[in-house]
Amino acid sequence: MLILIWWMYAGYAWLTNAVGPDRVQYQLILLAGMAGWLVVSLAVPTAFGAGGLAFGTAFLVIVLIHGGLFTRSQAGQSAVAILTVAPLNVAAGICLVLAGVLGGAFIAPLWGVAAALVLLPSLRNLDDRFEIAPHHFVERHGLVVIIALGESVVAVGIGATGHPLTPGLVAVAILGLGLSACLWWAYFGGGEDGRMLEAMIAAPASERANLAVRAFYHWHLLILLGVIALASALELAIAHPLEPLTLPHSLALGGGAALFMLGEVLVRRTLGFGRVSWRLAAAALALATVLLGFEVAAVAEIACLFGVLALCLAGEARAAPAPA
Repeated sequence: MLILIWWMYAGYAWLTNAVGPDRVQYQLILLAGMAGWLVVSLAVPTAFGAGGLAFGTAFLVIVLIHGGLFTRSQAGQSAVAILTVAPLNVAAGICLVLAGVLGGAFIAPLWGVAAALVLLPSLRNLDDRFEIAPHHFVERHGLVVIIALGESVVAVGIGATGHPLTPGLVAVAILGLGLSACLWWAYFGGGEDGRMLEAMIAAPASERANLAVRAFYHWHLLILLGVIALASALELAIAHPLEPLTLPHSLALGGGAALFMLGEVLVRRTLGFGRVSWRLAAAALALATVLLGFEVAAVAEIACLFGVLALCLAGEARAAPAPA
């Protein structure tokens, strides 16, 4: 589900790069697309069941509006380049509609085909006629990361609902906030997002599309998946801070942080800036904390994970060259 939703969110960032919403008709069409996104968000909890048809239909509407409006591109040959992508997006949307209609044993394979239709073609080079406006593009993706990190804090509050305010619960809440702050610093701190922007501006126009899909779709997919995994584990951990976690939840906690840092490493390598050694160390050490949650207690893993991320980020900042 995340593969498909993130693909089309990113697609709308590309769309508004190419089509300025400066006409009333374009604004109304985008509003219809927003209505589609609203229905998708409402249908997410039941997308593999009773809400499957609503999800699939809304997703198809989103895809059709995206492809249709992209053909009105004011940015060079982007209107032509979208024709290499739009048919696959439409096919993915049709698969989701069929999954909602047929249900049962058809759901998993049809969702799998839909995900493959958007993911596998993204692994090859995109049409270099796509044009990217770096400032808008980097900002849009950074906004999603901010929202996702904010939701991870909300998850802590949801998990605490109805439970007594014990020292263990307070400790997990504060440490959970600290974890979110560490992830925020990894993405935005020290001008990190500014370096992404500088790298995109410096890249030749013909290479920006492929850099964008690698750094801002593939690797941001890992970043967002990491936040989601971490938030889901924190929501459970805050309710039972002094008890061991199940292995899947302990892995979601440490593995989520590791995925986030790995995504950060790959973004840096793709865009060609910054060192990665401290972030690779943070990812490896985050995975090592999994046994603490499984064998000791949730609060032990969270505390160790916070310490690992904070120390690695501090070490990276200390090792960074002084600005000229």
